[in-house]
Amino acid sequence: MWLTIIIPTYHDDKSLKKIINEIKSWQPKDVEVIVVDGEKRTRPTWLPEMVTYLSSKANRGYQLKLGAKKAQANKLLFLHADSHFINGSPLKLLKKTTAQIGFFRIHFDDSALFFKVLAFSSNIRAKKLKLIFGDQGLFVTKRIYQMAGGFPVLPLMEDYEFSRNLSKLHIDFTQFNMPIMTSARKYQNEGHFKTFFRMQKIRFFYRMGIDPEILKRMYYRRG
Repeated sequence: MWLTIIIPTYHDDKSLKKIINEIKSWQPKDVEVIVVDGEKRTRPTWLPEMVTYLSSKANRGYQLKLGAKKAQANKLLFLHADSHFINGSPLKLLKKTTAQIGFFRIHFDDSALFFKVLAFSSNIRAKKLKLIFGDQGLFVTKRIYQMAGGFPVLPLMEDYEFSRNLSKLHIDFTQFNMPIMTSARKYQNEGHFKTFFRMQKIRFFYRMGIDPEILKRMYYRRG
């Protein structure tokens, strides 16, 4: 077992089915796939045997931490259920890489200019500021993951906090020359700029020390 892929999910079977089918198409060898479901339900019957299924409370930081705890491989890849790779399998790249921390070039599944600019700025932020968000895919060796203390048990901003802890180790972050596609549905459903500014406000409030549970309610608020 050389790689463990960890996917947190919550009420998102449609996207989860898509990424699981995509991983199956890679014909992974000696690769472990762990789905950590925040719905606290029995294992869905449609999940293939290759997937280890864990039921969890609905807290993404906790879900990611639980998946990493159960991982058997020395390399970890954390993926969101609504992300996928548009140029085939990343497994060959990940098996050969000497990187200890890495992420992919994000694209959105909407060709509007807004999303092109958003993707560009997200990639620059990750590369220059070493702040990786979950929809960019996060690759890390288990040793480095443990040195950084693992994902914090936060319902929101767990990827931001973990990135900050990783950056304190003074290890290079590698941007893999491979695109990862993520869903634009939140912006499409709630308004492009309205959603963008709300997310920026949440990040600012987090840095100011506001309780993440309050920020979670703000994040999922509609209207």
